Amino acid sequence: MKALQRAGKKVSTLLLDIKWGFNNVNPSTLCGMLRAKGVNPYLVSWTKSFLSSMTCRLLYQRSPKVFAPVSVGTPEGSPVSPLLFFIYVSRLHCEMPRGLALSYVDDIGLTVSSASYRRNIQILQKQYARLKARGTRLGVGFSVPKTELMHGPTNCDRGPISNAPVHLDGSVF
Repeated sequence: MKALQRAGKKVSTLLLDIKWGFNNVNPSTLCGMLRAKGVNPYLVSWTKSFLSSMTCRLLYQRSPKVFAPVSVGTPEGSPVSPLLFFIYVSRLHCEMPRGLALSYVDDIGLTVSSASYRRNIQILQKQYARLKARGTRLGVGFSVPKTELMHGPTNCDRGPISNAPVHLDGSVF
């Protein structure tokens, strides 16, 4: 970010959160992705078994203590769940002209630079639309209330950085 600012560019970052990330992993889709990547059939079979033999039980006063099957998601607390989730959402990651996309588990940061903050917002809105379309195909969405927009001021900036809003899914930031 500092290198871009020193080059006289305006830098903006949009932080996104994948809504219910781990809970939306579809085992069939994930196994298909693993097969397409040439993963050993034994590991694909293990993954399918790992994700399809899950059950849960809700505990509250006077509730029946019956286990029910869980058909989507990865087990919370399992050390392999973050890896499986990352593979599952790898299709969300794409090249960004004039920018950088970084992710950590279910958080994605899109950073862009241009001559103005208004142009950055236009680029970020376009990238968000691309991510959203890819996410829809995977069955995952983004938690708009958790979204944050940051502008990186330079030493040359005077006054407010930008009052141009970013529009995502009917919300204004």
